[in-house]
Amino acid sequence: MPTSEGWLYLAAIMDPFSRRIVGWAMADHMRTELVTDALAMAVAARRPRPGLVHHSDKGSLHNERRA
Repeated sequence: MPTSEGWLYLAAIMDPFSRRIVGWAMADHMRTELVTDALAMAVAARRPRPGLVHHSDKGSLHNERRA
């Protein structure tokens, strides 16, 4: 998303059962730690049992603006 200071990338983790955002992170880059920070926040907030399955649809790659 564009900001007055440049581009900012957002990673969000949604709990599909409650449909709530349970973890998120923002950074000026789209590297692995952006997603792992969001996932760490979600795990800390929800404390899931062993066996959790996390699915990513790579939505950011499919939502790019076209010129």
